[in-house]
Amino acid sequence: MNGALVTFRKELLSYFVSPVSWVIAFVFYAWRGYELSSLSRYFAATNGDPDVFVSATYSRPSTFWMVILVPAILTMRCFAEERRTGSMEMLMTAPVKDSGVVVGKWGAAAAFYALLWLPTALSLHVLEYGPFLGTDLSFGPVFAAYLGMFLLSAMVLSFGCFASSLTDNVLLAALLSILFAFGLITLPQQLPAQLGELGQNYYVRELLDKFDVMRNFSEWFARGLIDTSQVAFYISGIAFFLFLTVVSVASRRVA
Repeated sequence: MNGALVTFRKELLSYFVSPVSWVIAFVFYAWRGYELSSLSRYFAATNGDPDVFVSATYSRPSTFWMVILVPAILTMRCFAEERRTGSMEMLMTAPVKDSGVVVGKWGAAAAFYALLWLPTALSLHVLEYGPFLGTDLSFGPVFAAYLGMFLLSAMVLSFGCFASSLTDNVLLAALLSILFAFGLITLPQQLPAQLGELGQNYYVRELLDKFDVMRNFSEWFARGLIDTSQVAFYISGIAFFLFLTVVSVASRRVA
């Protein structure tokens, strides 16, 4: 536990002092602010339903790219950079368990990612005032949607850590993570048609339905509803990829 906490603090600090992190934050906030401002003005001009507005904020392009690109950028250096620079050997000889290192690195990436989203929740409060919507928003759906988005992204971050542990090339690690996130978001909607009769099988349909994260997000979390089975799916996915990362790092120690 101490090893995980020490690693967590070290990695989280590295995100705050990294210029890449500040570039990500600046681009995301500028892009997100423009999207929400434009959307709020449209809803105000058309007297749109405020509850629909909250749900509509999560279908913006910035949301999609935050799930696709940012986890890959945050995790690509977790282990790949240390293998490339040779500091991995020093890490392997430190009196810290492999699981502690992995959990600490993933936890720091997940915490920083959550902090990136936090100001966007405050911006929704600003939009309640006169120049924009001029009405109160329901923050129940906001909490549920942020929970769903964080769990999905946390699973992508865990895969990013696993991908980074497989190579010393940070760009390859980032590419693997991007492909995983893109496939997770797009493939479950396309596979049933490609599988033909097999796609109509009950168990196959149930499996694909569970992997259809975007449909589940729009039908549940974005509406303020928390699907406990989907929460269990994300937590299981996180644990699975973190386990694979521990195995990958441990194999490096043995080698």
